[in-house]
Amino acid sequence: MQELVKTDALKPCEVVLMKSNWARKLLPMTVINTLFLSNFFTSIALADSDDTFNFNVGTSYQHDSNLFRLPDGVQPTGDGAERSDNISKTNLGFKIDKDYSLQTFKFDYLHQIVRFENAEFLNFNANNYNAAWLWALTPSLKGNLSSSRTEDLVPFIDFNNSDTQNIRTTKTQIFDFDWSPHNVWHLLGGYTNLDVTNSQTFLPETSYKFDALEGGIKYSFPSDSYVALKFRNRNGSQAANNPSLISSGFTENEEELSAYWIVTGKSKVGANFGYNKREDDSFAIRDFSGYFGGIDYVWEATSKLNLNINLSRKLAAFQDTTSSYTVNDVLAIRPTWAPTSKTLVKANVQIGKRKFLGDGPVVSAIDREDDFFSYGIGADWSPRSTIKLSINLQHEQRNSNISAKDYSANIATINGQLTF
Repeated sequence: MQELVKTDALKPCEVVLMKSNWARKLLPMTVINTLFLSNFFTSIALADSDDTFNFNVGTSYQHDSNLFRLPDGVQPTGDGAERSDNISKTNLGFKIDKDYSLQTFKFDYLHQIVRFENAEFLNFNANNYNAAWLWALTPSLKGNLSSSRTEDLVPFIDFNNSDTQNIRTTKTQIFDFDWSPHNVWHLLGGYTNLDVTNSQTFLPETSYKFDALEGGIKYSFPSDSYVALKFRNRNGSQAANNPSLISSGFTENEEELSAYWIVTGKSKVGANFGYNKREDDSFAIRDFSGYFGGIDYVWEATSKLNLNINLSRKLAAFQDTTSSYTVNDVLAIRPTWAPTSKTLVKANVQIGKRKFLGDGPVVSAIDREDDFFSYGIGADWSPRSTIKLSINLQHEQRNSNISAKDYSANIATINGQLTF
């Protein structure tokens, strides 16, 4: 490893850490630098994290025992790839948050550098942003105008090509409004443009885009609880593939009833329930419909102890050779504990079942079903409002009725973040 920091400029304990074999193997120089930046910045004044303009610098290091989500005994085929890998991410960006009269303007930009120790063909740089204008013509007529862009690696949980890099770029533009003269009944409406592009061909979740219109009503209670009903229509286009019976377009119609209830000062419940119907422009075999929804319960047991329980069902297109969509049922439990004002200990458990339904061009004797289980624990430490360090340990496991889809993985992550 190239020595980027002179050891005579560090404290004795820091020299020992940098020269140890464990540090050389587990922590890249970017993480080591972040761990000691708090010492460097103690002698200078940092900007407040709530200022109008802030710079953000962050780095993370992750060890993944099964990067490509392969069954036991199966080796990846990519150049230099191994089952496990070490991934470093360096983030450089800035944030603008400005209020002006009734208006709020926000802009976040992040440049991310992602490097893999073994599978170097997966290395990439990403430029992500999120711009938003929280507009208000009057206190009773307001809404959002936003544009965002994100780039990331398509997860190998579904994309099974362990020798190919597939970058997914997602662009979103949204305009919505909320009109309520007396803050009781609300008239809601909006427009969304979504564009999702894969750098490689991935037919089950192919590149697509859509324009969506929505409208609805909401009733607000004096307690700030509410109930809302929305209707949505999406007209989409996608990368066609006639041999796989994937056409060039689709339409979706969706109805959703949602509610938010402040039960007590310490507990809150959010819920939604809806129905989605999707019709393919050319191939009826790709049509599907079904119910979706969920319930989210938050309990602030004490000022330091918080519990979140979420139960959800989601529908999504998945156009492979034997199915057209998935239904994913998940139960998630996430407790947090803040032993001090600067530390947070968090845990999570998720249990899920994912069913691959509908028909495809190939008849299958059984419908694929995956059982998913994960759990993890982590801790955050913020010695000051502008510095955050965290560590997370996670285990994932998938058991499928198709044995080639089984996998287990252990992930360890160290993060550091500075705002100035």
